[in-house]
Amino acid sequence: MKAVDANVILRFLLLDDAVQSPLAEKCIKQGVFVSDGVLMETEWALRRRSGWDRRQVNDALAALLALDMVAVAQPERLAWALDRHGRGADWADMLHLIAARGNDSFVTFDTGIPKEAGIQSPVPVELLK
Repeated sequence: MKAVDANVILRFLLLDDAVQSPLAEKCIKQGVFVSDGVLMETEWALRRRSGWDRRQVNDALAALLALDMVAVAQPERLAWALDRHGRGADWADMLHLIAARGNDSFVTFDTGIPKEAGIQSPVPVELLK
């Protein structure tokens, strides 16, 4: 299995390049691994560079992650992050919480993260005061 960069995912989702988009589709159809970092970059690019709103981004990421030929490290946790993102949470923050799972806590100054993460956060969120 091949791991892909965000630019491959973006060409696949955006269908915005006559040469690269078909190549991206062919690559993905052969089965790919998508890292959390690539998903973070993909969300940022769709939102900031392509002008997609939260709903469009969330729907696109959900559709991508639902594909049988797309593998990720923590599918259940990513489903949680997508749900939280769909409810208004920051995508990158939710991915940070997934990565922090197994630690005592995730320490931050950001007062919004505990509420965004909700009670089912993969790790307790500690506000540094």
